[in-house]
Amino acid sequence: MAARTLAGFLEEATVRFGDREMLAFAPGPKVTARYSGAELRKQVEAAACWLAALGVSKGTHVGVLFTNRPEWIFYAFGAWVLGAVVVPLSTLWKTQELAFALRHADIEALIAMSAFRTRNFNADLAALLPELLPAPSDKPLFNPSFPNLRWVRFLPVLATPESMEHACGSTPGRNYVRALEERVTASDRAAIFFTSGTTAVPKAVVHCHEALLVSARRIALALGINEEDAWWGHMPLFWTGGFVLGLLATWSGGGRVVLHERVEPGEALLLLEEEGCTIMAGWHQAGALLEHPDFPTRHLRLRKGSAHSVAPQLLVQPHFAVGMYGLSETATCVAAARWDEPEEIRMLTCGKPLTGTEVKIVDPQTGTELPQRATGEICARGVTLMEGYYKVPVEETFDHEGFFHTGDLGFLDESGRLHFVGRLKDVIKTAGVNVAALEVEQVLQRHAAVESAHVVGVPHETRGENVAAFVILRAAASKEELTKFCQEQLASYKVPRYIFFVSNPEIPRTATGKVEKTALKAEARRRIEQQERQG
Repeated sequence: MAARTLAGFLEEATVRFGDREMLAFAPGPKVTARYSGAELRKQVEAAACWLAALGVSKGTHVGVLFTNRPEWIFYAFGAWVLGAVVVPLSTLWKTQELAFALRHADIEALIAMSAFRTRNFNADLAALLPELLPAPSDKPLFNPSFPNLRWVRFLPVLATPESMEHACGSTPGRNYVRALEERVTASDRAAIFFTSGTTAVPKAVVHCHEALLVSARRIALALGINEEDAWWGHMPLFWTGGFVLGLLATWSGGGRVVLHERVEPGEALLLLEEEGCTIMAGWHQAGALLEHPDFPTRHLRLRKGSAHSVAPQLLVQPHFAVGMYGLSETATCVAAARWDEPEEIRMLTCGKPLTGTEVKIVDPQTGTELPQRATGEICARGVTLMEGYYKVPVEETFDHEGFFHTGDLGFLDESGRLHFVGRLKDVIKTAGVNVAALEVEQVLQRHAAVESAHVVGVPHETRGENVAAFVILRAAASKEELTKFCQEQLASYKVPRYIFFVSNPEIPRTATGKVEKTALKAEARRRIEQQERQG
């Protein structure tokens, strides 16, 4: 019987891999660390002992702030061994975004990297928690701004199995840790992932162990993942796409994971060639790879993964990419085609709802279920559906039948396959992540020179959409000034790529005064095309 907890899953997977490589880590163009199944299990066990010594047990909310490094896996799975709730934090967030997550998710323990590139997470967190200066103390934290947070630990370098064993010196023994693990069940909360909706602040999606594992196994079958495969792990693990669609699904099928921390297109092409990666999940880097002068000379083996318009250009032919539809709230895929179906089905549909999931299409206004081929709001329920949003009443999240209304538009065809049409909600999907237009608008409107701002998404070939802002000024300001202002307060993917200065009469509105975002999107496309024609 397949494991039903994340710790049990990892134990089964590491036994299956044994001395075979299960995880590789490339900070840049070259792999610098490799772990067999046995070595990875040793690391996770040691991390669990260390966490237990700090008081982590069932139900403890543990924040994990790392890029795609092995430590993310060591400490997340070490926490899951103990029954803790892991809260993955984005390394793209600015200080106030981190502060919101720490408070909202009631994080009690935080494990973080000290710095990455130009980011100094030590300094960012010290700005919120002066108690961390000059260095984190062994004494518990008691900060009124973060009343649940008791300790923070920074890990500046890659840990080795030997150093982890040494760190376990006086920690609880394996028998104690095993006793804690035996208390964990499939229905226990496992993780809280943050995702952007139509609200100005991210929502916290709560998933149990079984939801994440069922989703991973279904995806592995849809993609046809086996022991010959390797996932290019550039998609962040702090997103459900990176963690479930990438890491968990790859291990579920028996493939190895190649974590890539810092992506530069030329270096990435070299890594992909040398490591023989076969799975492409997350397309936000595809354009840069295709445009790089080294692309024609590299012998890539990428063949499987999620479907995308540029898949035929990037993937080896014949490719086996499959159309998918899903979101963080459903632990990624609700529907997916299969790798062995005809290409027109794989590329032109999102496939059939996966086993254990129901999909219906309803009229967005009345909630009435619609017939085949009729476009309406996509609704889903099933085993991989989230427990709910953290701190949000269930009745505000699901309808009376337990369906989650996604805010996306689509239809089911005669064969029962799902087709995605567009977005009902005011959310921009850029580089694989959701951006709430309202959040960006509120940041722009905090600038002294801005009277109002209206944000929309504009289509982009590889990123899906880019963020564009129409800004009405009350005082002089430049586009560069507003861009810098946004960069200081927002993650990079939320910062507008385009800023258009307009007057109030130029903003299209309905008879009741509501901004017509559809017309605004069309105007943004027109202006961008005009800019491109003018060079």
